[in-house]
Amino acid sequence: MIESCPKKRMLLGITFLGILTVLVLIIESHWTESRNPGRKRNFPIEQNSTCWEKEEYKVVKDCEPCSAFEIASQSIGVCIHTHFKEVLRCASGETVTRSCDRTAYIDERAFWRFEGFMFLSAAISTLCVIARKKIVTMDNIYITAYQLDKVQFLVDVESLIIVNIYRIAGHDNIKLKIKLTDDEGKGGRVNMDMSRVSFEIIQNCPEVANYCAWPVIVQDNYVTAGLCSVARQIIKRSEHKKVKKLLGFRDACLMACSESSVWTKFCEVDMVSTVKSVLTDPSRCLDGDVLNLPQDLIRFEYHMGQPVRIHNVYKVAREQSNDKAIQSCVPIEKLDLHHTFGEGPFMTLSDVILFSCMQIFLDLYPEEKLLEKLPLTMAWFNTMKEKNVSKVKFSLDVLPNDVNEIVEPEILRQSLYTADPSRYKPERRIYTKQKDITNSLRIINNNHIEIVNSLYPFGDEVPFDWSKIPSEANPMSGALPENRAYRKCDQLANLAKAVIKLVGAKECRIVDFCSGSGHLGILLAHLLPNSTVILVENKELSLVRAKERIVKMQLDNVIILQSNLDYFVGGFDIGVSLHACGVATDLVIQNCIKNKAHFVCCPCCYGGIHDCYHLTYPRSAEYRSLNMDHKDYLTLAHAADQTHDPNNRKTTQGFICMDAIDTDRRLYAESCGYEVHLGKLQPVSCTNKNNLLVGICSGYTYLNFALMIHGHVERDISLGGFLFALRAVKRTGQAAVVQISHVTGLQDDFVPVQDDDGGLVRWRDFSNVYGDM
Repeated sequence: MIESCPKKRMLLGITFLGILTVLVLIIESHWTESRNPGRKRNFPIEQNSTCWEKEEYKVVKDCEPCSAFEIASQSIGVCIHTHFKEVLRCASGETVTRSCDRTAYIDERAFWRFEGFMFLSAAISTLCVIARKKIVTMDNIYITAYQLDKVQFLVDVESLIIVNIYRIAGHDNIKLKIKLTDDEGKGGRVNMDMSRVSFEIIQNCPEVANYCAWPVIVQDNYVTAGLCSVARQIIKRSEHKKVKKLLGFRDACLMACSESSVWTKFCEVDMVSTVKSVLTDPSRCLDGDVLNLPQDLIRFEYHMGQPVRIHNVYKVAREQSNDKAIQSCVPIEKLDLHHTFGEGPFMTLSDVILFSCMQIFLDLYPEEKLLEKLPLTMAWFNTMKEKNVSKVKFSLDVLPNDVNEIVEPEILRQSLYTADPSRYKPERRIYTKQKDITNSLRIINNNHIEIVNSLYPFGDEVPFDWSKIPSEANPMSGALPENRAYRKCDQLANLAKAVIKLVGAKECRIVDFCSGSGHLGILLAHLLPNSTVILVENKELSLVRAKERIVKMQLDNVIILQSNLDYFVGGFDIGVSLHACGVATDLVIQNCIKNKAHFVCCPCCYGGIHDCYHLTYPRSAEYRSLNMDHKDYLTLAHAADQTHDPNNRKTTQGFICMDAIDTDRRLYAESCGYEVHLGKLQPVSCTNKNNLLVGICSGYTYLNFALMIHGHVERDISLGGFLFALRAVKRTGQAAVVQISHVTGLQDDFVPVQDDDGGLVRWRDFSNVYGDM
């Protein structure tokens, strides 16, 4: 805990305690003397002489203990009182033996020695804590760059933004490390001047740093990846209060991931991608001397003119207008509150990120020409320049372009707030009308797609005993209600048994995607000590709890990645996810297929699936070839969430729809060379979302084809989808033209052959699996 205390506060605290100690000693001394006024020790003497009180004297013999005989016999009177004696010689030559208070002298000297020792110990401890804080908790930021000279580097847009934020934060407890690349790759890069930045060039980096796309922050086995997450961590760990205010209300700025937040996606993905594309080819926005503004600039311009929508908007409105009479029933549109910055009247981290992007764009195109089309954006940009947030100098290798006319593209008139009521929200639309559900299921049945659930999960026979699990990995020891904890145990046991069966006696790298606080991943790390478990989660608070449990269990085979699925690039053997919501389950499966890794997934929130820039639905070619609209597919997904009431007749239908969606996932994985088991968690009552998909990578290769039916070309179809489409063509009698676009990793004898009847293609190595087409 002490390491979380800033160095300045620690030194101030120690100084305060030191001053308080001295003050107490002074007060105590004064209080003691005031209780004993005129305190003067009158020592007993021999020879009844008091010459030492009237004359100068010398100590002939220092204060020494009386002998045991002198004390017992009381032969020398001075030894009766203090048991110590000293011999004095006055100026007159008279020698006097006097009692002395050697004990008080010794005690006083011992006290000050003790005080000195304690002060020295405190100083050494302080230095040790400061040194330990710099060494143990020292975070490292890793970026890649191409070195032009001693201080000039070519970096990508994300690295430029991170270095600028690093300079704003003014860190002395985070190091910036640059790994040089041989690829000059000027497209999409800027020339950054690092003369005012403290950095270190490295040749090698920790293995964990390579698990995510850079830039990343690494501290021991904890990695933070993603532009917004890395930027947030840099700001959070700054010692300057003004800098920390960039995180906004409740430190929530850019906290939501890009999959769920329109604003985060705009700052982290959309705007950065736009700037990169313009850097790579500045002429792409030009048509002669006509500039076609990128859509994202117009989106930001429109956003800046919309009503401010923040959590405490009414409180801010009262403070800004100094009018406490503003009621919460007043429509937001009527509040006199405008966008000075991207998220409202206050500058946040998102403004800093967007400012760097806008700087690049305005270096390429004339600022004065943009003022007419982007007045609000230019006003924001000038305000940001006044805030002096540009801490890093950079230049571009491309020359500015001559522009005489600017064309504004059409966009959806929506702000960049996720809560904008004008935003199209497919999850709020009603897809669960019974006639629509019946129609969607009928389409699947009429096309002979077999929906089969084996009911028992893969690995069900593997023994599992919760009594042998430490309390830190057992949900029964946590804060969950007892009934929910029992159900959580059943869920974890089902997935753990499947993973144990897949691992066997091997040493594997297991990734727990969307891990939350690590219930599943930590359990697997305990059960499989020879394997490495990686927790991938974008919620920082969840990972804080996971880290505490890992430390208590003393697990050394767990790595934590605070990252979205987008930024995870590490290789692994098995991917697992328990109730990854909606699209996340498909992202996990897609990532596993990309890495040729097994997967164990228990899906959730079927109604949350939607097309995104990562993937589209349906997943499999078999489903895509059906006469099913996108709306029909989403109808099944929404109906799959109607499984919460066991007494409701729609629950059975909901489970069928769950199986229908998971069959689409199964077919997609099978077409990529996987053997897939679809079963249910046991007991099925442990959760309403109880399907378990286990994909075993059997080593089949990936095949991609182009298929043209009636002039429509469908490219990059996988093997299963290709075969299914050709079967559909054969049934309908349509004509098809097939072309192999590329085949990877095949044996030499893996060649297409012609059938005798109708020229259907068959592959020898796969005929026993897929049969004739």
